[in-house]
Amino acid sequence: MIVNGIELEALLDQVHTRLAALLERSDPPLHEYLREVGRSRGKMLRPQLMIISSELFGKANQRSVINCAACCELLHLATLIHDDIIDEADTRRGQETLNRRFGNEIAVIVGDYALAIVFRSLLSERDFRVMDMVLGTSQELGMGEMQEILNRNNHRMSSDEYFLVITHKTGALFSLCSRLGAYLGGADQEGVELASAYGQQLGIAFQIVDDLLDITADEQVTGKPSFNDIAEGRMTLPMIHALGSNGQATGELIRGVQENPTPERRLSVREHLIKTGSLQFTVEAAKNSLQEARRIAERLDSLVKHKALLDGYAQLEKRVINAVPVIADAVEERA
Repeated sequence: MIVNGIELEALLDQVHTRLAALLERSDPPLHEYLREVGRSRGKMLRPQLMIISSELFGKANQRSVINCAACCELLHLATLIHDDIIDEADTRRGQETLNRRFGNEIAVIVGDYALAIVFRSLLSERDFRVMDMVLGTSQELGMGEMQEILNRNNHRMSSDEYFLVITHKTGALFSLCSRLGAYLGGADQEGVELASAYGQQLGIAFQIVDDLLDITADEQVTGKPSFNDIAEGRMTLPMIHALGSNGQATGELIRGVQENPTPERRLSVREHLIKTGSLQFTVEAAKNSLQEARRIAERLDSLVKHKALLDGYAQLEKRVINAVPVIADAVEERA
């Protein structure tokens, strides 16, 4: 895909280079640990969303977009560090987590220091609205984490409560990247709000798919242990749906995996979720969020000057949903 005459992948390389430069400038006691943070590139979905959104309105300053995209990716990485501490996770993206390698104390400090790097770099933009957007999103991310923790093993959690959690936890950062990109690109208030709403729906779909993959995909695919959500008592949409359909049986299966996560018990949970229709229900929920994102993109179509860039949104949607057809096929085969 071409963005402002440059291949999108080349722009993502610039974001990665900027991110590496920010981490390289860290103080010596933390340098070794921060180098670990930037070692894995990840999917770079959020920087892609920001770059595409920034170009929709045709007035983007490339330097600012690259810097802000790198900052948002580092904000994301900092939240992952803190997530791994909370979850006592051993692996992330197929590699050992910081807390696993160096302990929780080091990991907490590194995560906090990474956040400080984000805000210091954003100061170079000399734009209070940019800072306000990022600070507001940081608060939302904290709220989402808190809501998730408070609902651990809450077998009465509703789907509405689940969507509130993931809107804060995941949708907020996707929304920030899309909203900030549009703002940097010169969008008016309507354009900024539409881009923000688009990013939020894309983020919600992404989190639903991630929850599905925890149950259905192999660890080699996700880069982290499967069934980790159940082990940590995290209430995801397929489990909430199954608890609503057959609370007693679902609760017993959840407790069984938490006590002793054998392959047989994990398979029993997966088969139960197919039987209750919970996997298919969750697949449809992800598709619904993407359909809403597509409707918002169509509204943006009447505002933007570079209509071809809306294809970039469509490509992001495909990347988010690429696992769902596989899951849907598995549901049909096992039903």
